[in-house]
Amino acid sequence: MSSCNNSEKKDTTATDSAKTVGEHVDAAIADLKNAEENARLKAEQAKKDLDEAIAKGDKAAEEKARVASEEANTAWEKTKDALRNAGEDVKEGLKDAKDATVDATNTAVDKTKDAAKNVAEGTKKVANDVATGTKEAAKDVKDASKKVGDDISRKAKNVGEALKN
Repeated sequence: MSSCNNSEKKDTTATDSAKTVGEHVDAAIADLKNAEENARLKAEQAKKDLDEAIAKGDKAAEEKARVASEEANTAWEKTKDALRNAGEDVKEGLKDAKDATVDATNTAVDKTKDAAKNVAEGTKKVANDVATGTKEAAKDVKDASKKVGDDISRKAKNVGEALKN
């Protein structure tokens, strides 16, 4: 008896299951915006309830509605402040990230310049060494050629004198 396993295997990467920093920031801001909208709606409803209580002339209901309206407005203001602060934090974080990127880029550029300078200096030294070596080799060839020429002249002179005798 045999069985067939036709289940598909899906390759997953870290980005499939993990949120990026940007996605976390976006989700947090969306949550704050939703909270701010809910707080605004509650404050508006509390204001309507207060207006109705005032219109009815019910002092006890008016006092409760006034307290509820103040609390709702305070909650709304705190939520707006939190949203503004989050925006500032994101802006500051992006500025810090930009600064870090610029610093890293400048460091890389400096290191690249240093490496290029070292290569240029090394190439110049090799060229100088080759030129010096070539000059020395040419001098050695010249000296050897002169010596061979002198030897040939001396031997020719000796052969000439031997033929005379």
